[in-house]
Amino acid sequence: MIDIILFLKNNLADHFALYFIPLYILGGRPAAVLSAQFLGYKMSFILPIVVMLDTLQIPMFYFLYSTISDRLVMKKLSERAEKKEKKLLGSKLFHWMQVMGAPGVVTITMLPVKGCGMWSGVLLAKLLNFPKPTSYSLLIAGSFLGCAFLLGLGEGLLKLLSLVMNELRT
Repeated sequence: MIDIILFLKNNLADHFALYFIPLYILGGRPAAVLSAQFLGYKMSFILPIVVMLDTLQIPMFYFLYSTISDRLVMKKLSERAEKKEKKLLGSKLFHWMQVMGAPGVVTITMLPVKGCGMWSGVLLAKLLNFPKPTSYSLLIAGSFLGCAFLLGLGEGLLKLLSLVMNELRT
């Protein structure tokens, strides 16, 4: 793992967009935030970028959840959204978040686990019939808190790695 991080740092650290955006798209917020942090980017740089990328997803997810089109691409995206909705509706975690209301939207948006994130947060806000301005505020707050949590986790991992490396040297 350390070799992979060092390889990324030596070869891609100067090309932030080359690895960050694909990691964000494929691995989500946790993969992108932790990799950028391990490559030495500061919290003040990572946090606004990730919150902005999360915020840009909200209208797209609202569109997917509220529109069904006959076009092939839209039909496939709609089918995927419907499958995700059905899967989430059966989840105990999702039901618990739904009972929580607004704090549930923030919580499900911030959690760095599979089945949570912006997609699920938008779905929950839509199912709870929150007005869009309220939903956006809750979703952005969840994104911000989720990034802060991941950055704290990454900082702890970096300190632990530093301690282990110092112990191995002595």
